[in-house]
Amino acid sequence: MSPQLLQDSLEELISKEAIHTHLQPIVDLSRNEVLGFEALTRGDLTHMLQRPDLMFQAANQFDLVPQLESLCIRTAVAHFSRFCISGRLFLNICPQTLFHFADTLDELTSHLQVVELTPRDVVLEISERFPIEHADRFVELINRLKKLGYGIAIDDLGSGYSGLKLWSQIRPDYVKIDRHFIDRIDQDPVKQAFVTSVVHLCDQLKCEVIAEGIERLGEVKLLRSLGIHIGQGYLLGKPASEPGFIPLDASRNDCSIQGLGLDLPIGFLAQQTDTIAAETLLKEAGSLFNDRPQLMSIPVLHDNRPIGLLHQRKVLETFAQPYGRALFERKKVDELMQRNPLIVDRSMSIESVSHLVTEDEDHYLRQHLIVTDDGNYCGMVNTKELLRRITNSQIQKARYANPLTMLPGNVLIDEHIDGLLVRHKPFCLMYADLNHFKPFNDHYGYRQGDNVIRWLGQLLQSVSTDSVFVGHVGGDDFILVSDESEVGGLCAEVLALFESGIAGFHKEEDWKAGYIRGTDRNGRPSTFPLLSLAIGVVPSELIIDEDAQTLARLAADAKKVAKKNGGNHWQVLNRY
Repeated sequence: MSPQLLQDSLEELISKEAIHTHLQPIVDLSRNEVLGFEALTRGDLTHMLQRPDLMFQAANQFDLVPQLESLCIRTAVAHFSRFCISGRLFLNICPQTLFHFADTLDELTSHLQVVELTPRDVVLEISERFPIEHADRFVELINRLKKLGYGIAIDDLGSGYSGLKLWSQIRPDYVKIDRHFIDRIDQDPVKQAFVTSVVHLCDQLKCEVIAEGIERLGEVKLLRSLGIHIGQGYLLGKPASEPGFIPLDASRNDCSIQGLGLDLPIGFLAQQTDTIAAETLLKEAGSLFNDRPQLMSIPVLHDNRPIGLLHQRKVLETFAQPYGRALFERKKVDELMQRNPLIVDRSMSIESVSHLVTEDEDHYLRQHLIVTDDGNYCGMVNTKELLRRITNSQIQKARYANPLTMLPGNVLIDEHIDGLLVRHKPFCLMYADLNHFKPFNDHYGYRQGDNVIRWLGQLLQSVSTDSVFVGHVGGDDFILVSDESEVGGLCAEVLALFESGIAGFHKEEDWKAGYIRGTDRNGRPSTFPLLSLAIGVVPSELIIDEDAQTLARLAADAKKVAKKNGGNHWQVLNRY
């Protein structure tokens, strides 16, 4: 795309105000209630700068950031006020834009007054990703905003420019820790050390810490233990046009969130546990088991790599034998440890690991399995919990399957897509739909219509690899989810098989004629084309991971584009 075309598109977006706002909850983790919402900007679906990253890259390139952010702020304030919700509105604003408002702070406040909000209802998030010029002038401006009642937050701490210096200068009300430091913090001592130091500084400077990017209950538990009680992330609620909040539920698995499936890595279930070194004496291990009766097994490590599993029952039974303690307590733990524990890499899918467990001849003896990351200890998984999850998943699949095809229905489709979005895994969405199905159904009867739908479901399953998800939306509509690399070959194979098999569902005379007879919506005799298949494809670059509603609209748009061409055809949706 030429720079001039890009600039023209950005200026058009600003002049036509072709944006909308989504809100993501910021939650008090202790009280399980919403403190506020962060406003996030999205371009309109029909605009080439729909994605916010492209939008702001272009604004930075053409020195239009203040104009774009001013529009974003006006739009966010108006959108937030529509819902009459409690809590504060968190607005992202870069230093450059603040300087733009420096001489006209009344303009910023007037946006609020129009919708009956005050500065005390707003927190301005200053990202440390942007350099700050004229630091003294900037600090003076921040102090003026504070006096007016605005809250101040430093966003993305740890992601860019001198965040600690900025922190010490402006004394914010909130510090938001970049999601990099929150991701799997319960399994990373280095991240824990960094976040602990931030918490200590915040305590001294009288400001609150907000953890960004929370996706697992394991992270919530660890953050609470470090003294962090405010969070934001997919676990608590995705950005959406209407404000929402997913209450924390202690009954959910510690390392998973609602909607995650069996294709997830086993690492999502891994729990951090006590470990012992290979040279540890059994006397020390026995004391640990006595002090921690709930501890059933301990991984034995050498250079942080698991070499065995020491079981409480084995140690205590050995010590209970005559002379057992005297004979064994000064020996090393490798004397009694299980030398062949089940060890899996964290990247293996939950389903694959479950097969390993059930196929293992000694699976009934194994209470835990060890999870590693490139050979290094990562955590343990309780095998009972793993098998319970598998059973629950199978029950859910049966409950929410489409009764005609037994393919996953809408609930399971949403859960699968949510799992991909949570893991930030790129994917493509394919929407398959039969052309002229209603006249076919009217002409041949619903039983033959059901036969076609059932056959199409089987066809889609037959060409799908393990990495392709097939779901049945309902009626003659199907969804396929796959990597982008598989789309072309998959669509071509589906259409080829469809063309070779669909004739068998038509009467010979209809097939030879190339049409079927029926009546149109006005009751007049008419002819209709034979059944054909349209597949609309939503490419990964159009999928905005925070917004399931947008995904549904994009999929519907892709289907419409493909159906316009008629016949057996697949078409990629192109917003540019």
